[in-house]
Amino acid sequence: MIAYNRAIAFAREKHKKQNRKGTLLPYIVHIYEVLQLLKEENADDDTIVAGILHDVVEDCGVSIEEIEQIFGYEVSVLVQNESEDKSLNYCQRKKLHMQHIANCSDRVKLINCADKLSNLRGIYLDLQCFGEEVWNRFNGTKNEIKTYYCYALDALNSIKDRKVYKALKYYFKKVFYNRKVNGKIVKLKSV
Repeated sequence: MIAYNRAIAFAREKHKKQNRKGTLLPYIVHIYEVLQLLKEENADDDTIVAGILHDVVEDCGVSIEEIEQIFGYEVSVLVQNESEDKSLNYCQRKKLHMQHIANCSDRVKLINCADKLSNLRGIYLDLQCFGEEVWNRFNGTKNEIKTYYCYALDALNSIKDRKVYKALKYYFKKVFYNRKVNGKIVKLKSV
């Protein structure tokens, strides 16, 4: 529990000036959701700590060496595997990262899946409130984001029996193929 608290304090400090894309929601809410999803999957302590820290390298300029020094080698390896190369363009970065994730341990895949599920649930809820303008918040187009989630579902297939994966697949279908519009389920055309 001490490691969780230290990781949460560290993540809260590093993400303190960030909000969720296009919202006023503090970024740390996403981190808490990933933490909860990993706990529900009975992930081990290092996996949960890495889940809490999964975005500090790519989004906050924290080095892998700093993660290792504070949280240990195992956590640093998990975080490093979850971090994307932000120097690449959106499509290239996302495709390469998911190809990498496909060859990672199930622990890394669990973190990645929890992250994806949190993000996709956020998109789903925002679509209910704000409609299609939500897609303007992102670096990729709606179609590019859909393709990215297709890559993710393929890359995470080895954990397909996990609750978190099933939920990711469920929200993928809700976001990209059918949603409630004015209280009615509407089947959307494939993009």
